[in-house]
Amino acid sequence: MGGLGRVRCAILGSRGVVAQRILQRTVNHHWLSPAAVIGSPETAGKRISDLPWSLDEKRPPLPDIIVREIGDPASLAEELISEGIRIVFSALPEGPAEIAEETLASSGLVVISHSIIHRMKEHVPLVIPEANHNHLQILSSQSQYGEGRLISCSNCMTVPLAITLSPLNEEIGIHGISISTEQSLSGGGREMLSSLGLGNLLPRGIEGEADSVRNELLRILGNTNSEGSTNAAIDIDVCCERVDRKHGHLARVDVILERDASAHEVVQIWSKHTSRAQALDLPSACQEPIHFVSDPNNVEESRWEGGETRSPGDDLRAAMAVAVGDIHVSGNRMSFTTVADNTIRGAAGYSVLMAELLLAEGMIHDIGHSQTSYLGSIGERQ
Repeated sequence: MGGLGRVRCAILGSRGVVAQRILQRTVNHHWLSPAAVIGSPETAGKRISDLPWSLDEKRPPLPDIIVREIGDPASLAEELISEGIRIVFSALPEGPAEIAEETLASSGLVVISHSIIHRMKEHVPLVIPEANHNHLQILSSQSQYGEGRLISCSNCMTVPLAITLSPLNEEIGIHGISISTEQSLSGGGREMLSSLGLGNLLPRGIEGEADSVRNELLRILGNTNSEGSTNAAIDIDVCCERVDRKHGHLARVDVILERDASAHEVVQIWSKHTSRAQALDLPSACQEPIHFVSDPNNVEESRWEGGETRSPGDDLRAAMAVAVGDIHVSGNRMSFTTVADNTIRGAAGYSVLMAELLLAEGMIHDIGHSQTSYLGSIGERQ
């Protein structure tokens, strides 16, 4: 790190799948270091190494961290800042997130939130690095939190949809979209995973999910500048179902384009699609964010696209690509299937990538609030 050192981070959440994914991805990260874990009253006072491990992969060697409670968020923020912590990854449920996250940001911390509560707030950027990096300019006028910052991550199903649809909208234009999803149990959290195998209960609808995906896509595909944001003018119809699968979200997508296109043109657009995350060669960024697969319905294979292994704690690009297949184009109509791992690409890997991007762009400052960029330590890789 060229002398800059690893940035100390806190994780809000201790037993949940997303919280443990973030821990898994930061414990060996060259830029980031997990220094605090904040959990529920049930886990407070326990070592993180003694908590049940919710992930399929072997538990990595963990630092000697004692879980603490949120308690008074202002006092917690003071503690974290005094310990040199700069970034807070929040995997909290909606209720605790509403209590804690804005207070932590107002105290001077950079909070990267997975909660639904901030995604439609005009002053909070809702950003997927490979889809709408430029929306981070909202941070330049985000004065609500003083020296702190609050950034929102999207719904995990929105991620592969935005990454595949944004280049099509930019290059061709989109008039309408119809989306049908099959979302895994892990998208509903640790407790829902325990219902694996109860096929007689699935598939079933997911309350509020369709509205979340639709509204987030309209915001992400829209325009943002210094004067505000404008949602995309696209007709979007969404149907979301939970299926009896442990990991991986799949979506079947029908698109009405603004003009006629060919399958060759669509494949070319996706093949050349990159973003600032790729230009900066960030640790978690696949050089090709969209991967073509022959059978996207094989979700277990397709969700691992991106890295050289299936060890997401060591290979930060594992499961960080979006898979596409079943591509059909006729005139101005097209269809495709997209798959992504929901807990990595759609959640923990996504927020870690966001932190990398903020660091590389100099949008995160050190505790003394002097601008710090990590590009100097990794070299100009553009």
